[in-house]
Amino acid sequence: MLPTDAKIYCGHTMLEIKDVRENSHIVASSGWGETNDTYVKDVFVNNVNNTPLLQITTSRGAVLRCTPDQLCFGRFNPSLRMYSLYLHERSSLGFRIGLTSDIIHEALGMMIPNPGIDGKRTATDRIWVIENNPNLTNSTFMHKLVMAKYGLPDIPFNSKHKDSMLTDEHIKTLFDSIDTPVGAKELLRDSNMFIEHPHMTLKLSESDNPNSNSVQFVIFGGKEKGASGHYPHLIQIQGISDPNSAEQFKIARKQRSNHGLWYLEVTREDLEEAELFVKTVSNLDNLEVVKKIQLTKKAAFYVLPASHLKRGMLVPILNSRGIIEEDAVNKIEIYDYDGPLYDLQVNDLHNFITGQWVVMCYTPSSKPKPSYI
Repeated sequence: MLPTDAKIYCGHTMLEIKDVRENSHIVASSGWGETNDTYVKDVFVNNVNNTPLLQITTSRGAVLRCTPDQLCFGRFNPSLRMYSLYLHERSSLGFRIGLTSDIIHEALGMMIPNPGIDGKRTATDRIWVIENNPNLTNSTFMHKLVMAKYGLPDIPFNSKHKDSMLTDEHIKTLFDSIDTPVGAKELLRDSNMFIEHPHMTLKLSESDNPNSNSVQFVIFGGKEKGASGHYPHLIQIQGISDPNSAEQFKIARKQRSNHGLWYLEVTREDLEEAELFVKTVSNLDNLEVVKKIQLTKKAAFYVLPASHLKRGMLVPILNSRGIIEEDAVNKIEIYDYDGPLYDLQVNDLHNFITGQWVVMCYTPSSKPKPSYI
């Protein structure tokens, strides 16, 4: 939610959010760098005392002030060197803390299933980035502080990991002996973060017949505008094991040549219809849903609470020419706030622009639950 002085972009004018009313005309992102006119369906107000308020500033000076649970859009910038302090969960063992200079490469290196430890032949890893910092000394200090304060080990989950010095038996014994979920709960709470929104989710498997792990749900991901004037929402599944089970949903499909698996794709113009479709089709193979939004002409952004945006991450910003483009988070500050907080429900486009930031509007299913673990 946003404070009283937040300004909402209405094209040629800006309105303070406290002056926005039902049916007020505003401008929102419609996909692929474009914007479109829309209107406000409802305004929500909540009076609070002593709640944390984030102030996030980009490299070009765009400022967003909001509560930690305000849903925003962001993604990692692989070209920018940052030391990432991260919380790592493996479903079969617990939680650990780690520090890396390349979070994407590190995540890929973790994809080593270990039946000797996991028990089953599959496991799920989830990763939350706690802090990004360009300074190695400061990052190392935070790494050691978090280990000591929250009782979280930094031991890799697999003896085959390049940094592991323990056997599988030692690793299992260590994580069986420590109540790591308690420390993880406290760390996420102190960081104003939510367990429902990991930055990465990885499913590990040793199956000889690999199939899809996820449904890629990309808001505005279609490349041709629909009758509504904005880009439709794209649903993709790669490597589904039983394509015939999808026939009832009228999914256009084609066979992949490299593995002989199926590639399925469909678009929907209405977001609520698309979300219901994704929920239904994800049950075909028990798939994870990866939700993104195509706001610029570059890679899509992930939907994340504001507290999950970290220094160096890329976010969508409205430039002076009225085009949505990328900018990097440069500074994050936190304050205490007393007073009214606002959120908007927006017709069709389901986002709005506050200052220069594109953020997600309220929908009944959009808000993260007020829980940490």
